[in-house]
Amino acid sequence: MHVCVLLVSLYSAPLPTIDPCVNYTSLDQPWRATNYSTKSVLYCDNSVNWNGWYRLLYNGMNALMPESCVPINHCGTSAPLWITSAHPQVGDGVVSRAVCGNWNGNCCQFKPPSIQVKACVGNYYVYQFVKTGACDLAYCAGNNLLVITSVHLYIATYILTMHLFDKLCLDVQKPVIKPQIKGTV
Repeated sequence: MHVCVLLVSLYSAPLPTIDPCVNYTSLDQPWRATNYSTKSVLYCDNSVNWNGWYRLLYNGMNALMPESCVPINHCGTSAPLWITSAHPQVGDGVVSRAVCGNWNGNCCQFKPPSIQVKACVGNYYVYQFVKTGACDLAYCAGNNLLVITSVHLYIATYILTMHLFDKLCLDVQKPVIKPQIKGTV
């Protein structure tokens, strides 16, 4: 009887969730770039079998979905998709973001289902993409994360260096004196 209860409690225990920041598929497709313009070959993310989480890259570098309207016929498609609000911070966990597709002079002509987004340590994002509901719509990848990364890295390095230097100076200016008795008393 005790064994059955133990098995039932083990069976009903929640399964551990795997952090999407370490379990994702990389998408490094140059045609997804916001500066990629085309009217000939049009991609459609509605035909992709999205499964799991995806990290956007542009030529091997971290990229993120744009947070503002992208001109039509960019990102390898007719109606490029962008998120309507800011990306989350690392401490926010997984958040939901609305997606819009620009077409016919309306930045939000298409409103596919929302996607999930997570900010990861290491200055990148992962996305849980879904079928877009129509063609020709595709998720965009901007390369504006690279500029932010460089500025933040420089500032963080400067602040850390100054903080460590101040600590070093304080330690040198405040010697620790420990009286010691030598010999016999």
